[in-house]
Amino acid sequence: MHWRRLSRCAALSTSVHQLSPLPSSLSVSMTRTKSPSTATEDAARYPYWQRNLQVLPAATLMNSMGFAIAWPFLPLMVGSLGVRDNLETWMGYMMLVFYIISFLCGPIWGSIADYFGRKIMVLRAMLGMGFFMALIPFAGTPYAFAGVLWLVAVFNGGTMSSQALIVANTPPDRIGRALSRLQAANLMGQTTGPAVGALLVTLVYQPHWLFWISGGILLSAGMMVMAWVRETKQLTPGRWRPQWIGSLRTLLAVPRIGLLYLLGFVFAWLAAGNITILSVFVMNLNGNAAADAATQAASNAFWAGAVAVGYALSSTITLTICGRLLDVYDPRKVLLYSTAAAGLTQLPLLLLQTPLQLTIARIAFGFAASLMLPAIVRLLRSHAPQGMDARAISYAASFQFIAMGIAPFTAGLIGPLLGLRAYFAVSALLTFLAFGLWLRSERRSSKNASQ
Repeated sequence: MHWRRLSRCAALSTSVHQLSPLPSSLSVSMTRTKSPSTATEDAARYPYWQRNLQVLPAATLMNSMGFAIAWPFLPLMVGSLGVRDNLETWMGYMMLVFYIISFLCGPIWGSIADYFGRKIMVLRAMLGMGFFMALIPFAGTPYAFAGVLWLVAVFNGGTMSSQALIVANTPPDRIGRALSRLQAANLMGQTTGPAVGALLVTLVYQPHWLFWISGGILLSAGMMVMAWVRETKQLTPGRWRPQWIGSLRTLLAVPRIGLLYLLGFVFAWLAAGNITILSVFVMNLNGNAAADAATQAASNAFWAGAVAVGYALSSTITLTICGRLLDVYDPRKVLLYSTAAAGLTQLPLLLLQTPLQLTIARIAFGFAASLMLPAIVRLLRSHAPQGMDARAISYAASFQFIAMGIAPFTAGLIGPLLGLRAYFAVSALLTFLAFGLWLRSERRSSKNASQ
């Protein structure tokens, strides 16, 4: 009889809990509260995460800023080597090959990280890129320039290497805000780099000097990591063998990893792949607002910069303030809502008429979509098979590199025929397609869990 009463009490308690659930914030805080033993275990397992979180964002900012200082001035360097006609074609092919090389090399570096450590891959990226960036000014012909530039592509991927190091050496309940801080630093570097480069061009007079400055900053970032970053290695047992297709096949066999790669591709398409396209769109919207060519060029440059800075600032604010959402709420839901909002912010591009409206739309995109990438990296970490997290993140970077190359290529095909608004419509459809696939996956997961 006593046992039956206990059973009834338990059933009643369960039914009351189902009828009156705890507030989500309270339930989350209860599940997130750490016991002293858990905190001690985290301190023992991740002894360097706090210092790494101070050093790696600073090194990432230097890395992205050093890269961005010289990158916008590549056409000037190629032009100074004697290319006068079809400069756009030269740059198009160079960029396409650059990102193809980055796409192919990234997973190889990721597999090395899984077997030998993540820190050496951060050093590989920053020191390798810095060394070959500093060699670019010694190229005497356009072909030599392209060759050295493609060697930079072999070592590309400093930010993703830093992300792999962060997720492997940070307590799980701190990964979201750590990744957000890292991405915010990356965006700040990407924003300040071109501005610093433009200022330096007026001071040093020779565009090739920028590559020495760029290489020096990249090398300094690598030295900072070498001196102060520490790693608790989590290595895959066995012997390393170079694989590309085999590792990708293993990862794609895991449910939802393929969708995460698609969402990373979409984010890179909208965020980085659209940068040059939006500059062209600014020129189309600006029309002939100025009376003379010099004033018109200055106006175009101002609004192109405003569009880029607006996105970077709104993303940085969101990542700084809201990055901890990934540690408090389910990152799958954060990714779902961010993707939907990213798609909605593409719709105004079909109708807006002024550069100011474009700037506001890009600011809205930064607020809406900036949490997509940290959520993707966080989910890749949790979904990847044991010992393959660095490879999983590296493949994500490779698909993002491809998006950065395919987006302007697609705009170049669609724009002359149908206009850039048609290209933005394709971008919105691609985003909503990715959102629909992730939503369907979420519903299936919930249905299976309920069964």
